[in-house]
Amino acid sequence: MSAVVVLTGIAFLFGMILVLLDAYLKKEDPRVEEIKNHLPGYNCGSCGYGSCEGMAKAILENAYSFQKCKPMKEEAKIEMEQFLKEKEIIKKTNH
Repeated sequence: MSAVVVLTGIAFLFGMILVLLDAYLKKEDPRVEEIKNHLPGYNCGSCGYGSCEGMAKAILENAYSFQKCKPMKEEAKIEMEQFLKEKEIIKKTNH
């Protein structure tokens, strides 16, 4: 009986360690959510990134990726460029 209690305790301990490691290793860049808020939110994948979250992550790697968003109107693209410049995701020397 005591072996079952010990093994259960060890399993619980390892489970907690795995949960904490998962939370620690999956830290998301807070800018992804901010960028997503400026996208249309259709998750259509027509940009080639599969979803608006994929597009937001791509924008962090290449700021002008937002231009691939087909549903985004021209006015929204201008606003997105201004937002990216304010957040210094687009540097003044880019593009």
